[in-house]
Amino acid sequence: MSNKEVLELMIMGKKITIACPPKDKEGLIKAAEILNEQIDSIPDKSNALILTSLDLAFKSQLPQEGSLLSKTEEKNIKDLASKIEKSLN
Repeated sequence: MSNKEVLELMIMGKKITIACPPKDKEGLIKAAEILNEQIDSIPDKSNALILTSLDLAFKSQLPQEGSLLSKTEEKNIKDLASKIEKSLN
């Protein structure tokens, strides 16, 4: 028995059918929505998919909001590293 579902998505007005694990279905639907929104915002439709892909790949490399450590977390990590160093010496 397969643990995959068939999912139909619309991207640039074309129906795309893919197989995916059930747990990924919601995320893929949201990803298709984001992709379509990005494509719709680009006036040059002949290169929209390429430009959108480039933009999303670029954004994926940027630090995400909330992913940086707080000052307290940084201090805790430094303290822990210091304790580890002392225990090894």
